[in-house]
Amino acid sequence: MSEDDDLINPDVALLDPTLAPLSSEERRDRIIQVLREQDEVSVTELSQRLSVSEVTTRKDLQQLEEQGYLTRVRGGAVVSGRGQLELRFAARQQLNLDEKRRIAAHAVELIQPGNTIFLDGSTTAFQMTRLLRDMHNLTVITTGLYAALELSFAPDVTTIVVGGILRRRTSSLVDTLSPNLLRRLHVDIAFLSCRGFSVEQGMMESDLREAQMKRAMAETAVRKIALVDHAKFAGVYVATSLLPEEIDLVIVDNGLSQNDRNALDAAGIAFQLV
Repeated sequence: MSEDDDLINPDVALLDPTLAPLSSEERRDRIIQVLREQDEVSVTELSQRLSVSEVTTRKDLQQLEEQGYLTRVRGGAVVSGRGQLELRFAARQQLNLDEKRRIAAHAVELIQPGNTIFLDGSTTAFQMTRLLRDMHNLTVITTGLYAALELSFAPDVTTIVVGGILRRRTSSLVDTLSPNLLRRLHVDIAFLSCRGFSVEQGMMESDLREAQMKRAMAETAVRKIALVDHAKFAGVYVATSLLPEEIDLVIVDNGLSQNDRNALDAAGIAFQLV
């Protein structure tokens, strides 16, 4: 008998005979979603939620543990250290995902073979990495752990990870350990996102170290391009990475309000809608 032969709880099936079983991949996605909402869950609770046997649930938990998402404990599972990073990044990734993909696609069109670019640890920059894997003779400098991992499979892309201290919230590196090296780098384009954006304050971060790291990298670049989805045009945060006059171009999705478009025009900030 395969692990999927006992998918449907008999009681649930009696209540709804048309209920289709979830595939193993769908079940594991559901488990990750549960762990995103709560740090610990029992086998019994998962079995009831997924309408499968506890035997099948344990097999799913074993598979997810082998992938590093969770740690099994007696009677259930808890989120692993790596799993917490993965889940936080995945949660951020889903916010305005279509807009981030459009922004990333437009940004990639500005890159030429032979360029050296900087990508920060943002989820928008991560979307760019998926479009850069087949580019030739490209050098990418990044503080983003997931960006670096994604590009590790690119055959003709040289990836340089700027060392520093891991900031768990964003899975990025801050407090660079080699400021002298940074000043000697030549970067054609720096692609940066932010926590918030305004025409008065520019690109803002909730963490001072994050802002300082992005500023240090941007100072080495010939062009500085902001990747900002419309939802970031709200709120004020503690630190500014780049002032409005230091940004060469803002790429923003077409969900940006007319008021914000007018404000960018009035401030003389170049922007492109995608």
